[in-house]
Amino acid sequence: MPRIAKNVPTRRLNLEMSEAVREALENLRDTTDADSLTEVIRRSLAVYDFLWAEKKQGGKITVKGPAGEKEIVLL
Repeated sequence: MPRIAKNVPTRRLNLEMSEAVREALENLRDTTDADSLTEVIRRSLAVYDFLWAEKKQGGKITVKGPAGEKEIVLL
């Protein structure tokens, strides 16, 4: 995911989080090759927004495992 364009207005946000949450963000950054923790948060927000919009429209989100089983992901 590319960085925000320089001509797009931005706002700084300071977050307080547990060490476990910080480590989870860092792990996601490293395993997904994201450039920054901000990028991990931005990507996560995009996924959450998509899932929530689907749920609001009555959709169901499923995950298909390697064995073919399906699980309904509830939000």
